[in-house]
Amino acid sequence: MLHTGNQWEYLPNELSFGSGTGEFERRHGFPPGTNEVRPAGRADQAAARALAQVSLIPADLATFYDSIGDVTWADVGNGYFLDAPSDVLLRLQEYGVADVGKDQKVHGLVIGSNGGGLSYVVGPDGPIHRTRTASLDEP
Repeated sequence: MLHTGNQWEYLPNELSFGSGTGEFERRHGFPPGTNEVRPAGRADQAAARALAQVSLIPADLATFYDSIGDVTWADVGNGYFLDAPSDVLLRLQEYGVADVGKDQKVHGLVIGSNGGGLSYVVGPDGPIHRTRTASLDEP
């Protein structure tokens, strides 16, 4: 993936997980899952605009979501998952913001997770926090 001005471009020849997944089946006994960067659709872009209207999404993430719908790297490390903006918006509507950071004073959006149950939360100014536990109720 390459950011060029206001646009993200997917360059398949430049996106390689190489040895990260090349030996996966040999080591684990089953083939790797799908690693995918999905382009944004109209629903993704509308959800990103809705998040921007409530001023909780950093400008860089809104720009990213204008081109990228979600990211699934299921077999890189424990796995990395960047949720679609519609999922981020739904989680915000159902559960509100997540409190993270030192003394849980940063209010942010849960934007993804890893395969180990930890969540990634972005603050309104752009820093991304990783939870220390699988629960958003604990720091």
